[in-house]
Amino acid sequence: MSNDPMQHPLLAPFNNPEHARCYGDGPRRFVPGFADLHRMTTILLAERAPNDACILVLGAGGGLELRALVDAQPHWTFIGIDPAPAMLDEARRVLGPDAARVGYA
Repeated sequence: MSNDPMQHPLLAPFNNPEHARCYGDGPRRFVPGFADLHRMTTILLAERAPNDACILVLGAGGGLELRALVDAQPHWTFIGIDPAPAMLDEARRVLGPDAARVGYA
């Protein structure tokens, strides 16, 4: 087995661009109140974060959380981290022009 963490078998599906493109469909179907979770997260962050906050989003691949936060807080910027490059590419696609408000790692 490779020592490269990007080659870990658990990450293989997330490094597949086709899987990454379909990823966003799952949580909406299988997580009750998924959109409400994002709304509550935004409200809780907004209680403490300044108007010009930079928010760190771990597991940002797919862009679902980033999309919700970007839409709700036009003055915030973000750092999106995900171990799978294909998932970060999907986040950029989901965000479109708003991807410029996000730094990726």
